[in-house]
Amino acid sequence: MKSEGFGLIGSYGAISELEELEFESGFFIVLDGVETDDQPQAVREIKGRFDSAPVVVLTERFDFNAMLECFHSGAQGYIVRSMKAQPLTTSLRLAAMGERVLPPDLVDVFEHQAFTPIVRTSEQSDEDVNRAKLSPRELDVLCCLMAGYSNKVIARKLTVCEATIKVHVKAILRKLNVHNRTQAAIWASSRGLSDVEMTA
Repeated sequence: MKSEGFGLIGSYGAISELEELEFESGFFIVLDGVETDDQPQAVREIKGRFDSAPVVVLTERFDFNAMLECFHSGAQGYIVRSMKAQPLTTSLRLAAMGERVLPPDLVDVFEHQAFTPIVRTSEQSDEDVNRAKLSPRELDVLCCLMAGYSNKVIARKLTVCEATIKVHVKAILRKLNVHNRTQAAIWASSRGLSDVEMTA
């Protein structure tokens, strides 16, 4: 990271470990390894201790509601860790400079989907999912996409060949009217699907 203009001050296993620390200005905090449901509260705790320090949430999978809550709690960035190294470094640099950093495909979702950032009722979400007419296996694959799994990992989990997963992913993108895997995961997350919800 030093060659990219960053210097690591320290790595801590719990937010409580930061309470007695004193840092000079010019640092930012990357919140990593925190469960999705706990991310907003973790951001609030950090901002309560270091109000002026940018906080970036590094997450395993995209979760629309968690992202909104993290930003409401004071986060400067929300980054899915599957991002390639160079874009990830650039995103961290932008956040450190005070720019708000969101997943890059989010704008495409708003542009190409009849989608608004509002809380949907369970009935509305169920209607959207039913309208998409996804097969049970496609729902399995979609849940895996939400978890950020590659085709190879999904194939292993569902005990099918990778070529079959590619066919399912292509069908999912077509049925949801989205352009890539990230947009499909965002669509599913915003409608309350769970990445651990697997059919038999």
